[in-house]
Amino acid sequence: MFQNSAARLLVPAIRNAMQSRCQSVVSGPPTQHISKAEKVILGGGMCAAALFIPGWVLYHIRDYKGGK
Repeated sequence: MFQNSAARLLVPAIRNAMQSRCQSVVSGPPTQHISKAEKVILGGGMCAAALFIPGWVLYHIRDYKGGK
């Protein structure tokens, strides 16, 4: 008996919570222009950051294997 009344109270609250989501997607051109130089610098920095640790490991692989 309690389960039925709880379900009747919770279902509308769950529906309202799911339907009232906030969406902030803006469709259209960007509002601020980013130069190609800035894109290249930032892209290069991200690539360098992503490859730094694998490069470090490959450079020191002999130390990790225990060889001389």
